[in-house]
Amino acid sequence: MIRRLALVFLASGLQGCVPQHSVTIQAETVTLALQAPQATSVHFASSADQYALHKATRNRDGVWLINGLANREFQYFYLVDGKLFIPDCRFRQNDDFGTANCRHLPELQGSHADK
Repeated sequence: MIRRLALVFLASGLQGCVPQHSVTIQAETVTLALQAPQATSVHFASSADQYALHKATRNRDGVWLINGLANREFQYFYLVDGKLFIPDCRFRQNDDFGTANCRHLPELQGSHADK
């Protein structure tokens, strides 16, 4: 939680174009995609593992992917070029630091989710 608090205080909003976000559910796994072709790095953090940072993989179209997440409830956010980014998502939950994280709720999202 201390790491999360530090990230919130050090991070600021993105400037310029706002990345597009989508969630795809296939069987028991979730893939998150963040379209941010100008970004040089994207990291993902979720409540599934106490908000440890995971590096996203960039495809040739400038879409950053997080693959193989378990299709269970979790909260999440991104760091895009070191700056906190909370995408426009269908479900949100306020955190203890004055922001709101996206929330993945499998029972409410069906076969695909946010776009």
